[in-house]
Amino acid sequence: IIHERKANGRFKSLSDFLTRIKDRNLNKKSLEALIKCGALDEFADRTAMYGNIDTLLEYNKEKARDGGAQDSLFGGHAAFAGHDEIRLETVAPVTQHEKLLWEKELLGLYISGHPLDKYRDVLEKRPLNIASVRAKAQRELETTQKVKDDMVVIGGIIEDARTIRTKNNEEMCFIRMADLTGSIEAVVFPRTYTRFKSIIAPEKCIALKAKVSERNGEISLIADNFMALA
Repeated sequence: IIHERKANGRFKSLSDFLTRIKDRNLNKKSLEALIKCGALDEFADRTAMYGNIDTLLEYNKEKARDGGAQDSLFGGHAAFAGHDEIRLETVAPVTQHEKLLWEKELLGLYISGHPLDKYRDVLEKRPLNIASVRAKAQRELETTQKVKDDMVVIGGIIEDARTIRTKNNEEMCFIRMADLTGSIEAVVFPRTYTRFKSIIAPEKCIALKAKVSERNGEISLIADNFMALA
């Protein structure tokens, strides 16, 4: 794709892209990934492209077979609207949250927004966030070689949750929580995990009450209480 763009200029439309890219690796999996991560957003609505992916693949294969000729099989196809452009059938839209999950799944980060955007005003007004908790604990560690086990309340999103079983066969969990300033690890011991298991999952937006901790120079949290953000 990059080679074709450098050689012959920017892609002008979705049909232009599908006509010019003839590589056999442009299959359903790769086209789905390009759509989901937003790489083709300039050409059409992401949901519409995803819902019409079989038509797009058929168009691409036909163009590859006929060498991009205008009078191909697609000249009379319902998806071909003339002027070398594709008509996408209307499909049910996906939410912004689902689009963000697509981006995180494929790219490892959010591109078109953040799940915490709707809580931004509230979070930014709070005196505590992950960055400030980390900074305070780090100063304490540098000056006294230990961290005060302060209880803090912060809001954010669970990026990852890993459940294990203890020697007593009880479930506990390690989570990575992030807000708009950074991320931090937290351990959820069995008693707390049992109480809040239903809301401890990746992509859940939560408020967390926890005790600040330090181990081997790493600042972390010991979870005490969870609340799902509405």
